[in-house]
Amino acid sequence: MNVDPGWFGQIEREWKMLRLGDPSLNPEKFFRHVLSAAGFLSAESLAAIANGLLTSALHGAPLLGRRLLERVGINRHPTLRLALAVSLVTSTGGDADFETGNAIFEDVMKDDSADGRLRGLAAAALADSARLGRGMPVDVKKAVTLYDHAIELGHKAAAHNLGLYWEGLWCAESSNDALPNNARAIQTYKRGGADARCQLRISNLLEAAQ
Repeated sequence: MNVDPGWFGQIEREWKMLRLGDPSLNPEKFFRHVLSAAGFLSAESLAAIANGLLTSALHGAPLLGRRLLERVGINRHPTLRLALAVSLVTSTGGDADFETGNAIFEDVMKDDSADGRLRGLAAAALADSARLGRGMPVDVKKAVTLYDHAIELGHKAAAHNLGLYWEGLWCAESSNDALPNNARAIQTYKRGGADARCQLRISNLLEAAQ
């Protein structure tokens, strides 16, 4: 089956309109165009479009983002599975399903075929669930371990939440660690590299210590 190159040009134009929040975009029509060309688009492109719909303020767009993920077959790629999991645990584009979302996070995290970035994002998202009690009992130790694993996998932004733990700012019980431990917090924030939030926390802690 051949696809008219002009079809992809139309999708690209509509994708740009979505990113700009252009109110003249018809999200339903864009959804149909993407779905028709789904077999010719990469999993990364489909995931990006779905996320764009899920986070769009245009009327009906988030629902279409969830529908797109469900229609294209999330088993095609870990990127698509991760996008659906985020939608499920944040109630974006439809009802929440914490159990399924968390199960997908764990599956992607353990998927050796997924690159480190995706596995790190999945680990951090699962850590959020353990920290917040999102679809599971609050488990501070599990959250700390998962955030640490996420950083090791290359998701350096996870250092921010883990650093807040060492500062004693989680307001969570069931921890055997002596908190706050600002020295450990600074070490953790440094693992965040150039992450702006981590750099700010380091500056604040060092200033407070003077």
